[in-house]
Order: sequence, then C-alpha cells, then structure tokens
Amino acid sequence: MKKILSIIIGLVLMLTLVSCQNEKKAVENDVKETMGALQKGNFSALKVDKQTENLFKAFEGAYKKMSYKINNTTEKNKDKILVNITMKYPDLSETAEMFKNRISKEAQSLSGKSEEEFNKQSMAILKEVVNEKLNDSNLKYFEETFDITYIKQGDSWEIEENNPQFIKAVSFNFPI
Repeated sequence: MKKILSIIIGLVLMLTLVSCQNEKKAVENDVKETMGALQKGNFSALKVDKQTENLFKAFEGAYKKMSYKINNTTEKNKDKILVNITMKYPDLSETAEMFKNRISKEAQSLSGKSEEEFNKQSMAILKEVVNEKLNDSNLKYFEETFDITYIKQGDSWEIEENNPQFIKAVSFNFPI
C-alpha cells in the first residue's frame, strides 16, 4: 500500500512539474510572439487599439533594431510567472524634443485640421523624426536586464500592466 501511495504521489508531483513547465513555456512563447510581432512590424497580431497600433508604426524602424534574450522563467506562484529578459534597444529619448520642435514648425499647416487628420499628420511627423534619429551615426543603445511579470487571468496569461522597465524598453525611452 505504501509503495502504491509513493507511486501516486510521485506521479502527481511529475504532473505538477509538467503543468508548471507548460505554463512557463506558454508565457515564454507569448514573449517570443510579442517581440517577434514588434520586430517584424506585425502590429495587428498584438490585438491593440488602432491608436496604439499607429503609435507602434511610428516606431517601426526602432523595433527592427531591438534585440532581446530570455534568460530564465520563474513561477512565483500558480498565478504569477516572471520572465527575466535582457533587451537592447535604441535610445530615442531625444526624439521627444525633436518631435515638439517639428510640430511647432508645422503648427500653421496643422491648424484647422480635423482631429483625425491632425493625428495622422502628427504620427507621420513622429515616424520621420524617429527614423532621422535611427539613422544618426551617434545613436546610443540601452541594454537592460529585468523581469516581465505575467499574471494569470482566467485561463490565459497576461503581462502585468505595471511593468515600467518593459514599457521603457518597448517605447525606447521616449517619454510617453
């Protein structure tokens, strides 16, 4: 009887370990799919609203210059998994000032436009400024290692909203 109980306990522990591995693997795959979509410019795969998708498009060239490496994945508890990642990305912090200056110069032509047209032209200007900075021979890169926190929501895993280092990396240090 004790031997059967030991085997059952061993099987339960093995299944639990496999379950944990599957959860961790699912989260790692989500990170890979998300980063791949960003790097390839496949923003519609990210299931974001149109405004966010347009913002991603403005930074499309920067996403192509971004790289990452998953260092390890740790299950903190049944509802929380941490993905430790190293990301290298262009520093676009100076483009905010460049964007403001360009918008100021274009203020005359932008006045009187509908909100939709204003947003469309603003995004085009932002994309131009970002691409100018990306082509600058003095472009600097950041490389940081941090955790991305995933929280279980029902049957799926979602990135925790409060991930400031991840947000900073995927927005290239651009003040949003």
